Amino acid sequence: MMIRTESISTYAEQKKCDCGRCSCIILYSSEHCILCDAALEIMYSVISDFGLSTNVIRKIDVTAEYDGCTVPPPVSLPAMRICQEVLTGIPDMDVARGAVMHAVLKGCFSE
Repeated sequence: MMIRTESISTYAEQKKCDCGRCSCIILYSSEHCILCDAALEIMYSVISDFGLSTNVIRKIDVTAEYDGCTVPPPVSLPAMRICQEVLTGIPDMDVARGAVMHAVLKGCFSE
């Protein structure tokens, strides 16, 4: 079986946002983070309010060597980057909604 590497790199390039980040919403977590799943569920609820797919959230394990994203992770977990805003801990629903709203207004999720 032969894998064409140019098609893989083209796919990876297509998955980047216009700003160059790997995703408009990045959730930083690890397998030892006990609050990360709760933060992810809150974000699922928030993005569903905007009619966005769960695919817009990229979950990155901070213990992995290469995550495919060039943005350095925050210091504490759970943490998420929504466009240019960084939220740490369990996000407040209204704060997360506001950050997603700003990202939508900037055109982050337009395809």
